[in-house]
Amino acid sequence: QVVMSERLHYLFVCYANMDRSPTAEAVCTKIARENNLDIEASSAGVSDQADRPVTKEMADLADKIFVMEPDMVTEMVEAYGQNPAKVICLDIPDIYWQNDPKLVATLEQKLYEYLAREGLL
Repeated sequence: QVVMSERLHYLFVCYANMDRSPTAEAVCTKIARENNLDIEASSAGVSDQADRPVTKEMADLADKIFVMEPDMVTEMVEAYGQNPAKVICLDIPDIYWQNDPKLVATLEQKLYEYLAREGLL
């Protein structure tokens, strides 16, 4: 059992922060709780009209930023000054509603794969 000294902050970003990123935040929170991981998840959107628009400060505070589409990687790097190594594209198109079972299943699969790859699971 590896004891993590610091809580990890994961920021999930989609366009409007209405469907994909809030669902990802909930899925990540659930996975962290079920696996006893010290991860704090939050979500935001790149649109000015987003329920919770992403800010540079928000992005700076995140250990990892999970974006839904490839062009959002560029946006996080160029518009928010983030290190590309910190931005992970989940490649999930904007075709789902919040908490859509298919979206939840896709996010669970991708997050479990990521956490396993990082040696957290």
